[in-house]
Amino acid sequence: MPITPPLNIISPKLYLNEQWNESEALGAITWLWYQSPTHRQVPIVEMMTYILPVLKNGQFALFCKGTQPIGYISWAYFDEVAQAHYLESDRHLRDNSDWNCGDNIWLIQWFAPLGHSHQMRSAVRQLFPSRTLRALYHKGSDKGLRILTFKT
Repeated sequence: MPITPPLNIISPKLYLNEQWNESEALGAITWLWYQSPTHRQVPIVEMMTYILPVLKNGQFALFCKGTQPIGYISWAYFDEVAQAHYLESDRHLRDNSDWNCGDNIWLIQWFAPLGHSHQMRSAVRQLFPSRTLRALYHKGSDKGLRILTFKT
């Protein structure tokens, strides 16, 4: 049976004392986007509107097996007003102030293009112990948008 490399997590907001390199994180996240047939069609300038605020705020967790990126999440801390704006449109997240204005944790991106959601889910429970997380679930126009609530 092959040995599974440990899951390494880069998360500047949660691991304040750990060193990380913004360029390497950007490269890993970009690489992950291009592993997804849907996301590789997104122009790089549009991708950056989603990724750069995440990197600047440090509100992400990049998951790697050894040195190989397998996925990442990003989150925002919303107050009631920012939460209502986000439910209308994610364009409000392009302003950095919208990422960190309250106590409600919303998962903005859950990205596991190589099929590692299960490992990420276990790690997220450890990253946010005893917290309630929300996410906007969108699986195309056939099911519409739903708010998912998770208790860790």
